[in-house]
Amino acid sequence: MSDQQSGSGPRGLTRYKQIEFDGDELLAVFVDDGVAVPVRVICQALGLDLESQSAKLREHEVLAQGVRLVRVPQGGRVRSVVALLHRFIPFWLATIVPSQVNEAVRPKLVRYQIELVDLLAALYGNELRPTPSTTTDSTQATLAQRLADALVEVRLAREALLAAQQRTEEQLQTHESRIDAIEGVMDDIQQQLASHTTITGPQQEVIKRAITRIASRYKRRTGQEMFGKLFAQFCIDLGTPKYALLPAGKYETALTWIRDKAAELLPNDPDALPPLQESLL
Repeated sequence: MSDQQSGSGPRGLTRYKQIEFDGDELLAVFVDDGVAVPVRVICQALGLDLESQSAKLREHEVLAQGVRLVRVPQGGRVRSVVALLHRFIPFWLATIVPSQVNEAVRPKLVRYQIELVDLLAALYGNELRPTPSTTTDSTQATLAQRLADALVEVRLAREALLAAQQRTEEQLQTHESRIDAIEGVMDDIQQQLASHTTITGPQQEVIKRAITRIASRYKRRTGQEMFGKLFAQFCIDLGTPKYALLPAGKYETALTWIRDKAAELLPNDPDALPPLQESLL
């Protein structure tokens, strides 16, 4: 990506510059909270329908947070257009079905999405492995190896960051976000090494069944998906990336959290929790 043109334009025009990204000419716009790219520019590059994609961005609970209205030159006039903050663009592109784009750029989108898959697997793939409820010498060795692997990832990411210093702020921010995510995984592993004990398999099943039951009955009542949001909120509130890594000392807190969520989302539903599970709670 290289700076081709920059300007501040007439009064009211957002500061911008013309950049080259992976063979495409894009207009980068500087806003208060970062760099944004007009949605029209990306839709034209991929052959997407502007109206449907703009509606999708506005309606998406996450992507809508990155939507900005900017003023840029267009057709010899200064116009207000919808733009998306650069840090939301990778997530947006990951949601696009390749068959929706024109054939000329489809391989580029597929390659980009595969790179995203590999990056996410590198960051979170190890978190899918089952974790025993108590720490043994073997478990500590595994955690120590994962920590060492994470350190290598950080070193490689930092080296990549140094090599990309001449690139745009968008590319630098991508590497910094990756480092933050890896360091977060390292913190989780270090906490596991220190605490030694996580909840048991049956306790994991109790929590999982309860959250699944609440989400299912909520969808049946409202037609809205809730499991992903409910699981994410559980992980944030309890400070754990998944059920298996929940410290044993937080189990009662987790049960209280589940009861509170059932009462909040399904206040008049006596079957919000499974009968057997409700007795365990």
